Amino acid sequence: MHEKPKLQCTRDYHLFEGHAFNRPMHDDGVLIASMQRVGFMPSSAIQCERMPNGSLRVIRGHHRLDCAKRLKLPVWYVVDDSNTDLFQLEGGKQGWSVSDFAVSRAQHGNQDMADLLAFQQLHHLTLGAAASLLGGQSAGSGNKIKTVKDGTFKIAADQTHASAVVSITDRCRERGVKFATQSAFVAAVSLVVRVPEFDPEVFLHRVALNGGQMTRRSTVDAYIREIDALYNYQAKGSRIPLAFRAREVSRSRQVDFGRKMTHRKTA
Repeated sequence: MHEKPKLQCTRDYHLFEGHAFNRPMHDDGVLIASMQRVGFMPSSAIQCERMPNGSLRVIRGHHRLDCAKRLKLPVWYVVDDSNTDLFQLEGGKQGWSVSDFAVSRAQHGNQDMADLLAFQQLHHLTLGAAASLLGGQSAGSGNKIKTVKDGTFKIAADQTHASAVVSITDRCRERGVKFATQSAFVAAVSLVVRVPEFDPEVFLHRVALNGGQMTRRSTVDAYIREIDALYNYQAKGSRIPLAFRAREVSRSRQVDFGRKMTHRKTA
C-alpha cells in the first residue's frame, strides 16, 4: 500500500540514498546559485520511495539533494512510490540528455546501450552518430535518438556500413584532421561511402598527402563537396562526381525506405 504523499522537511541527509540507475551526477552551477539565493523551495520537493531498511531512495531530485547538502539547507521531500520508473519520469522536461539515458540504461543492464557507449567512446563520435551507425542507418539520420531515450535501441545485425565509416573517420583523426569526428563530417562520410564508385583507400591516400587543405565546414553538404574536391584533386583518370552521386544514392535510399514503409502499412 502506497504512502499518501505528504510534504516533509529534514536536515538529516543520511535518510536518503541515491537511485542506482540515476544519470551521472554533475556540478550544476545554475542550480546551486539559485538555491544559495532562495534556499530549497518546498515547491521543488524531491520524490522518494521508502525502502525496507527505512531509508528513502531518491527517485527525482538527486541534484537538488546534493546542492542542499553542500549548502547545508533543509531538504523538502515527499514519499511517493506510485511511479518509480526512473526512465519514464525523466522522459519529459527533466533535463536529461540522450547521453544520460544511455549511461543510465547501460547501468541498468541494457547490453545494446553498453555496446553503443563503448563504440561511441572508441571512435570519438557523437552519441547520435554512433546510434545511427550501429542502428544500421546513415550517420546523419538522427532517427535513433528516440530509441535511446525510450530504451528500444537495438544494434543492427549488419555492421558493414558502420565499419566502413569509422575506418575512415578514425584514420582522418589519426592524420590530424581536427573535425574528423564532427557530426556533419561523419554524416558526409556516411553518405559518400555508399557511392559504389568511391574507393576509401584513394580518399585516405589523398588525406595523407593533402588533408591539411581541408577546411572545417558547418553542414553535411559542404563536407560532401570538400570530400569530393580532395578525392578528385589532381586525379589522373576520369573524375568521379562524388557530391552528385552521394545525393543521388541518398535520394534512392529514401525512396526505397518510403516504399518499404508503405508496404508494411498495407501488408
